[in-house]
Amino acid sequence: MLPFITILLLVLPEFAAQKGGVEENAHVRSEIRLASTTMTRGGKGEIILYLTPNEGIHINTDPAMEFEFEKQSSVHFLGMTSLPTNDKTGYLNAEQPIKYSFALDKNISIGKHSIKGIVRYFFCSDAEGWCNRFVQPIELRFTVTR
Repeated sequence: MLPFITILLLVLPEFAAQKGGVEENAHVRSEIRLASTTMTRGGKGEIILYLTPNEGIHINTDPAMEFEFEKQSSVHFLGMTSLPTNDKTGYLNAEQPIKYSFALDKNISIGKHSIKGIVRYFFCSDAEGWCNRFVQPIELRFTVTR
């Protein structure tokens, strides 16, 4: 029995890392990617984020969504460039992506890099009136080619 438990303890963390090891929001589906996973020194990149709430759920834009990233001397986070809202309600328009831009330092090393951080947002039930805050982890990988 002890060898089985040992194997589980060794395999489960690796499996969680492959699956992202991320807590899921049962009310909002997220898709996070880079506009391009191949970049050049001194170039700009864009994080593309889709938040798709279940029927009867909306995502507030007030209070504002907050992005936080691990500090890196070779990646400069510029800010949100697109936060689509519904003109009638002021809620997030989930049919269009949220975009956040960043720039790479001219001296960034060639090779594989990653961006790690979080986005914090509030989602609410239309029918029941409750709201919750959710912290969505972000981990994206890109390659600098020249």
